[in-house]
Amino acid sequence: WLWTLVVCLLVVHNSYLWLHQRIAPETDILALLPLQERDAVLKQAFTQMVDTGQQRLIVLVGADDWTQARDAADAYYSELSLHNDLLQLEQRATLDPLQEGLGFFRQHRLGLLTTEQESALRHEPAQFWVDRALSKLYRPVGGSLLTPWQDDPFDLFAEWAQARGQETPVRLRDGRLFISDGRREYVVMPFTLRVAAFSTTAQQSIVPLLDKARRSARKTVPGVEVLSAGVILYAAAAAEQSRLEVGTIGLGSMLGIIVMTWIAFHSLKPIAWVIVSVAIGCLGALSVCWAVFDRIHLLTLVFGASLIGGAQDYGTYFLCNR
Repeated sequence: WLWTLVVCLLVVHNSYLWLHQRIAPETDILALLPLQERDAVLKQAFTQMVDTGQQRLIVLVGADDWTQARDAADAYYSELSLHNDLLQLEQRATLDPLQEGLGFFRQHRLGLLTTEQESALRHEPAQFWVDRALSKLYRPVGGSLLTPWQDDPFDLFAEWAQARGQETPVRLRDGRLFISDGRREYVVMPFTLRVAAFSTTAQQSIVPLLDKARRSARKTVPGVEVLSAGVILYAAAAAEQSRLEVGTIGLGSMLGIIVMTWIAFHSLKPIAWVIVSVAIGCLGALSVCWAVFDRIHLLTLVFGASLIGGAQDYGTYFLCNR
C-alpha cells in the first residue's frame, strides 16, 4: 500500500507538471555548461545565429547559358510566389545598390579591419599613413566611393569591403545573384522561411512545394539543374528516415520480444511488469530532478530514459528466478 501511494503521488506530480505547468525541457546546448563558463552575449549571439541560419533556404538554378538559367529560375519562383506565408524570396531591390548593402556595416566601420590592416596599423610608422592619405586625396582618378575621404582617409573600410567580397564568387547580374562553375551558369535564389524549419507540418508543406517548383523549372528548360540547401531539407530527410527506422526496427523488436517472452514464460505478464517498472522509474526521476533543479534538459531525459530502460534486464532476471 505504501508503494502504491508513492506511485500515485508520482503520477499526480507528473500530471501537474505536464498538464498544468506545461513544462518544456531545456534544449539550449550552452545550458549544459557550468555557470562560470557561460556568457550572456555569447548565448544571445549563438541563439540569433542558429535562428537566422535555420530559416534560410538557398536554391541554385543552373543551365548552359544565362538566359536559360534566368527563364528556369522565373518558372521555379512562379510556383512559390503564391505561398509567401511559407517562404519568401529576398527582394532583388535590396540586392542591387551597393550602398544599401553596406549601409549596416558602414556604421561599424571603425571596428572592421582585416588581419593585414590591423598588423599595418600596429607596426607602420605615422609617416606611412600620412603619405597614404595624401596619395588618395590627390589621386586624379579613383578613390573610395563608399565613404568620403575625410571620414576614411586611409581607405580602410573600402579595403575591408573588397576583402569580404572576395570571400564569395557570387556576383550581381541583371538584378539577380549569379554564380558560374565554368560549365554552367546559375541563378542564386535565397529564401527566408516564414515557418519553423523543424516543424513537421512545415516540412510536409514546403518539401512537396519545392519538388513542384523543380518540375516546373525543368519543364520550362529541359536539362536544367536545380540545387537546394537548407536546414529544413536536412530536417525533413532525417525525420523521414527516423520514421522509417523507428517503424521497422521498433515493430520488429516488439514482435521479437513478445515471441521470446511467450516462449520463456508462456505469458505476457512479464512484459507488463517490466513496462510498469520502467515507467515508474522515469516518473520518479523526473519528479526528483524537477523538485531539486526546477528545470531539466532534453538530453537528461534521453540519457535517463536509456539508462532506466537498461535496468529492465534485472526485472527479467527476477521474474526468471520466480
